[in-house]
Amino acid sequence: MQADHHHHPPLLESAEIVVSLALMLACWFGWYVAHERYYLTSRQLAEAATYLIVAVFAFAATPILWFTRRSRCESEWPHPPVVVSRKRDERVVKQGWEQNSVVLGYDIHGRPWYWPDQVRVMQGIVLGMTGTGKTTLLRNIISQDLARTVGPPEQPHRIPMVIFDGKGDLEFFQDLLPHVHRAGRLHQLRLLNPARPDLSVRYNPFQCADDEYMPVVAMIFGSFNLRKEFFAKHQLNYLADIVRVLFYTGLKFNFYDVLVMAMDERVMKEQVEKARKRIALDSSLPTQRRLNFEMSVKNLYTSLGDRERVQKIQGLLNECMTFLDDQLSVLTGPYEQLLSLDDVIDQELILVVSLNINKNPEPMRSLGKMLLQNLQLVIGKRYESEEHRLRTNRPMLSVILDEFAPFGYRNFAQILQTARGTNTAFLFSMQALPQLMQVDRGFKEDVSSAPNTTMILRTRDEETSQYFLRASAEHRVTRRSVSMQRWRLFGYEKYQQTDGAVEREDRETRALDEHIKNLPKAQMEILMTDDARGTLHSVLHVRGPEDVRVPRFTPQLYPTSIN
Repeated sequence: MQADHHHHPPLLESAEIVVSLALMLACWFGWYVAHERYYLTSRQLAEAATYLIVAVFAFAATPILWFTRRSRCESEWPHPPVVVSRKRDERVVKQGWEQNSVVLGYDIHGRPWYWPDQVRVMQGIVLGMTGTGKTTLLRNIISQDLARTVGPPEQPHRIPMVIFDGKGDLEFFQDLLPHVHRAGRLHQLRLLNPARPDLSVRYNPFQCADDEYMPVVAMIFGSFNLRKEFFAKHQLNYLADIVRVLFYTGLKFNFYDVLVMAMDERVMKEQVEKARKRIALDSSLPTQRRLNFEMSVKNLYTSLGDRERVQKIQGLLNECMTFLDDQLSVLTGPYEQLLSLDDVIDQELILVVSLNINKNPEPMRSLGKMLLQNLQLVIGKRYESEEHRLRTNRPMLSVILDEFAPFGYRNFAQILQTARGTNTAFLFSMQALPQLMQVDRGFKEDVSSAPNTTMILRTRDEETSQYFLRASAEHRVTRRSVSMQRWRLFGYEKYQQTDGAVEREDRETRALDEHIKNLPKAQMEILMTDDARGTLHSVLHVRGPEDVRVPRFTPQLYPTSIN
């Protein structure tokens, strides 16, 4: 046997042995005095000792349990569900609304977590696998935005909303209807779903106000998948020339009209003559715009003599033809009773865009890109409008993009730089960051780095978990290393801790990889910026929206189908 005896003090020099002997001596002395001087029986002494032990244990354990309850709750994993009464939850939610905030959930100590509007407009992102509670979180946020009012009491406003569902989940839409009905906003609800033209509103991408047709051309062409086309610039100019001529006719037009004019020489000349007559009667039109019109006409007429004209614009024609799909043309073809994103903001409406890309993918992808391009255009116009930016009492526009990656495009992240100036709050929801690579790496970096609020539920994707770990930042932790003594006898080994120890400082991220990948359902970790306290990190139990049951409730959307 080998051992280092220098690490073991003599028996009576050990503090534990001395304290134990002192306690045993005190107990024996108390027993002796009570029995010999006060003539207490052994049964009475045993009963008194039992009461004393219970009292000492209770008085010692109560403060220990009370002061260590937070650390014990934080160290417990997985965290047990937090039970919050309905009355307390309603009180907490109303307090949050008074502070212009929504309640995301409750932390492990049962305290509510508020998400202020001033933080929301700096964008947020939700990451997590299917079935982890993302939909519950989105429904919670949407239901609160539906019910609350913002602004001063004399001029209250409701929150306009754009909900972009890239999965085409009608069940999600149906679950929102009772909340919309209870909030008294069913007349403000609009649905855009090519699969349900009987319930959908009509949306013509070429609809524009005066002098705004060129940004609309850029928006429409940007949604086409023509970036790698050799004649992409030529096709953009060709589309711009056609739209300029149709615009000056004073008539409304759609994709069908653009295609007919591009392919039919006679129709093109008829529209040019209509536009020239109207321009001749308009004395307020600047000379430069007249010259631009004539240049467009010259370009169109010159192209008619090009034998390769159709080949050069074939990509443009193919993209426009996707909008003549039987279902899609019902929504994008009408000229009247159209809905624009400006109407959604000004009239404080709720627009739900539901696109199922698994069915007829190309038209759905084109429509989704066009809507996002249109949203970027609307926000850009409002950002440069001095009147809109100086308006004090304006409601926040809530934009929720769920699984929007198939509809993304390269410069979409530019919208995030101006969204805050227009009081627009974006919330991105997706399963994992690599989905954004459907566009390119720059798009992924722009979207993932912009949000000031990051929420993550259970995920198995390594890149997504590492993204959250890096964002949580590292902090100093103290670690202790103890020395062990080895005993060995005929091949048998035993290790015993000695009195030697080494303390050092180390660094680790506030979030832990094993926790992120093993979060229970409806639990999430959050990183949120705060002006006073920096970036806050916590584990939250997602607040589930209240179940709303309306007897004999039949949903009715306005407007209904339009012939």
